[in-house]
Amino acid sequence: MSPGSWVENRPLWARWPWNAVSGVALLALVAGVVAYVLVPPDRTCAEGVEKVGDQCIGVTDGSYAFTENLRPVSQRIHQLNKQLETDEKQDAKAGGKTPPRHVGIVYLMPLRPRPQDTNTPDSVRHEIEGAYTAQYEANRTAKYGNAPKIKLLLANSGNTAEQHKAVLDRIRDRIGTDHIVAVSGLGTSTDATARMIRRITSSGKDGLNLAATGAVLTADTLHRIKGLVRVAPTNSDEAAAAAAYLKDKPYARRVLVVRDSRPGDQYTSTLAKAFLRELPEERRVDHIEEYDSSHEGVATAFKSRMANLCAAKPDVVYFAGRGVDLPNFLAPLKNRPCTDRKLVVVSGDDASQVSQADGFEEIKETLQSGNVRLLYTGLAHPEAWQRMKGAYPGWAAQSFGGKGQYRAAFPDEPLHDGQAIMGHDAVLTTVAAVRMAAASNSRVTGSQTIQSWTSLHGVESVKGASGLISLENDGSPRRKAVPVIEIKPDGTVHTLDVSAGDGGPLTEDDLS
Repeated sequence: MSPGSWVENRPLWARWPWNAVSGVALLALVAGVVAYVLVPPDRTCAEGVEKVGDQCIGVTDGSYAFTENLRPVSQRIHQLNKQLETDEKQDAKAGGKTPPRHVGIVYLMPLRPRPQDTNTPDSVRHEIEGAYTAQYEANRTAKYGNAPKIKLLLANSGNTAEQHKAVLDRIRDRIGTDHIVAVSGLGTSTDATARMIRRITSSGKDGLNLAATGAVLTADTLHRIKGLVRVAPTNSDEAAAAAAYLKDKPYARRVLVVRDSRPGDQYTSTLAKAFLRELPEERRVDHIEEYDSSHEGVATAFKSRMANLCAAKPDVVYFAGRGVDLPNFLAPLKNRPCTDRKLVVVSGDDASQVSQADGFEEIKETLQSGNVRLLYTGLAHPEAWQRMKGAYPGWAAQSFGGKGQYRAAFPDEPLHDGQAIMGHDAVLTTVAAVRMAAASNSRVTGSQTIQSWTSLHGVESVKGASGLISLENDGSPRRKAVPVIEIKPDGTVHTLDVSAGDGGPLTEDDLS
């Protein structure tokens, strides 16, 4: 008897249950496939937010928290937005103004950072807390007038092209209903971010025709995008500030540049170019050490270069890489062959988040060895307010001081990474442009907000908590204050100096 013939050779009456069971199973499988195709699984995370790839992507008024990390600040934003709606309904009943009393500003960035990302959950939370603080001030105080009020929306951009497209589509869907005029935040300086911003500001067929305000975007190449302004100093400004700080230091005779050649990262590529342009050639170590963070083995690559680093005999290493790679670079310095020679490592603003990242204990161990110092050019730091008061108007620290709204809402949050201050200033700058446009328009649009950007200079400069923000025609801030910051061996962070890309930082005396 051949395999399986015990079924075929049985009488028909004995075979039919077997065939019936098989048929039922097959029909159930087919029905399941048809149901999946015709009725796909529900990928809704919340109203206006859906699962795209591995993340919930979309726009919310704060009623939905993209992460537990963001729940407390999301709730505060939602409360302000609900109060706004309540006030408008009461006005409508009383026969008040017909144009909406508010405009919408979307705070867009990757809200669920991955382990390999340069942002950390802490830094993301701080940035959103700063944005909330600016919304609170705009709606509850008279900074830059008092109308229109601000509805702050949170949007998670995710990391992939599919996720970027999905979130921009959701923003487009809400432009009319939420009176959206601008998108702030915008993440970090990469090619993918630049593509996203171009669609946001474009008035073409696929564009959103909205103003864009970058909070921590520093790459010089981004000035080419019309409709975008930045409240952070450019990489050229940071590099010039670092070079100016090192200029007269006796320990900075020979400088070695280490740069990341990762494709598509405008931050690292423009930072290295800018610093090399500012550094006198006679002080430069001829060879530039390169690594590519898009490949595996970054830590091994750094460790294997310690002998060559010692042979070059630098006094200073300028690290033009992301902060996420700093622990891998700093760790082997502790046991390099030339520990008898002291070394100063200087980096850009991305280093501001290393204290929150994995590997910070290794950095502290290296700094505690006594022969390595770590400095970086930051975007903001509270100690800068005391070091150069002329660049920071008297009330600039009020938002974040002991009696300010930030401390009232988030009493235990640190400010040393600068993210809250920059998130605040991005929204505050947008509010300034919106209210300037509102002075001559009954209903403000994204296009009108873009038109206002070039007016925010001179006496109309924005008095940000990170320093005076006077926008050039290319959207970059002029002579923006750049704190030079040191991370001490115990992990604390302190401002050493306040510099700028062109002369000293802009002060109130320069505005008169």
